[in-house]
Amino acid sequence: MRYALPSALMISASGALASSPTLGGPMSHLLVTLFNNEIILSFESPSMSTVTMQDNAGDFTAGASVLNNNGYNGQFGWLANGFISLPPSSGIFVRTLASSPHLSVYEETTFASILGTDGSDDVWQWDGTMTHNWYSSDTHGEHLARYEVFVGDLAGNPLDGYTSATIDLRFEYGQDLSGRIGTLGSGLVPPVPSPGTITIMSAGLICTRRRR
Repeated sequence: MRYALPSALMISASGALASSPTLGGPMSHLLVTLFNNEIILSFESPSMSTVTMQDNAGDFTAGASVLNNNGYNGQFGWLANGFISLPPSSGIFVRTLASSPHLSVYEETTFASILGTDGSDDVWQWDGTMTHNWYSSDTHGEHLARYEVFVGDLAGNPLDGYTSATIDLRFEYGQDLSGRIGTLGSGLVPPVPSPGTITIMSAGLICTRRRR
């Protein structure tokens, strides 16, 4: 037997749904493989290496309020590709190598700033479960984040004998108006982020894989 919800409950349920962030589209998994002490990164769906940020009405509550009135997306998700065996007192870490200046990153469940956002550490420990962090921007156009994934000790220092890998995540957020509008305190917005315009977070050569 089906029961009709009272109108007050229906309004409440609708409000709860409206204030909850959605990923923005199908999941785009970032597959993490550890084989012969080498990290290998790949897109489960290569055609989804670029995602589109969605607008919101600014009614997210609690921790999700950091996304209010910005474009945002949560489609990219870290996912273990097979069994990963690590030595004692170690973990898998993600480090920001480079990022567009107007791109912010927040942890999936806590919405805490991570990976260099708002002065946070540019190294973040992944717990090995499927994790969809939140990406947001207050500036229209194209954005990019370049990450290195490595095996490290619990302090986030890379372990000798393991090879890291890098991956680029790309975002599109509506029409780029940077040639006609300014950004508060920083002049004109760069029209298209590229290795020459993204913010470098870590010194050193950036390549597909780096051997330590």
